[in-house]
Amino acid sequence: MKRLNTNIRRCWAGVATVIVVLVTSSFMYYTSHGYLTGLSHVATKYDIYKKASIINAHAAPATSLSMADEQVFSKWRLKSPLEDLVTIPERGRFGNAMFQYASLLGIAFRNGKRPVISSTTSLIKLFNISFTDDVDTQRWTSVREKRYASYDDQLEDLPKGNVKILSFLQSWKYFEPIKSQIQREFKPKGTYARIAANSFKQYTSPFPNRTVIALHVRRTDINQEWYRKRGYTTAPLSYIRKAVAHMKLKFINPLFLIATDDVDWCYKHLTAPDIVIMHNMNEYVDFAAMTMCDHMIMTVGTFGWWAAWLIDGYTVYYNGYPLTGTAISIGFEKGDFYMPKWVPMGN
Repeated sequence: MKRLNTNIRRCWAGVATVIVVLVTSSFMYYTSHGYLTGLSHVATKYDIYKKASIINAHAAPATSLSMADEQVFSKWRLKSPLEDLVTIPERGRFGNAMFQYASLLGIAFRNGKRPVISSTTSLIKLFNISFTDDVDTQRWTSVREKRYASYDDQLEDLPKGNVKILSFLQSWKYFEPIKSQIQREFKPKGTYARIAANSFKQYTSPFPNRTVIALHVRRTDINQEWYRKRGYTTAPLSYIRKAVAHMKLKFINPLFLIATDDVDWCYKHLTAPDIVIMHNMNEYVDFAAMTMCDHMIMTVGTFGWWAAWLIDGYTVYYNGYPLTGTAISIGFEKGDFYMPKWVPMGN
């Protein structure tokens, strides 16, 4: 009987050990994934991001926790915190402004700061921008990125207090961890969006059940001497025809919808039964209409870049931009500027 009692006690001791191991393992798992109640998910997100965000010219930022994302963005919408802000003065045209705003949000997300941009931003003409605030930035700490189209990891760890970032921030790596939030910020709305929807229907309805491929052709401004000396270049006609032929092999009977700043040139060189050239009232309508397409052919510039990013389909881009050995090529890193899944194509 004594031996039996001893065996029973040993059995229960073994069961207790197993239970302790299981409970400890479960606690460690759920804590590491941020599931336990009573923890600060926002603080946990920043800790996880800081450890995981080792980024170089060839690697993308780590994806963050969606629940933590929502909490951070909700806090920003309440204009909290009141201090420890980060902003960027708007420079350039529409596509540049989109890069600056999207990258600003990504940088704020990494640093635990609240992003703000001026309420006069050009982006409000097409988007309901969430994080506008007019603040005096004269006494803010200024930080300048090293290269305009290359991911700068110094921006992962900004100084404390209010910070003003100077430059263009043209890299998808800044905002890739919050991609879904950026997509919502850049959903076309308002008058121009409604006009664009009608325009898209008008141009494509005569071609029902066709895969629609946006083709952005930028020419007029970058053909000017100042732009060319700095290294800007247009995509040649040979590239455009090559990209169109490529898309015809990839997709069955596609329709090509052209948005351009040089309608006459397109009519002279790109007329075909499966090509439609849009005549819209302004760039905002053109942009919103392109985002309704299925896939994208880019030429050059940030305007077409953002249309391709929002379409999120199959994208071909001209790999001859910028011209090598020029002023703008020094600040340009193709792996940081172009999305990895996009297809480069030459002349």
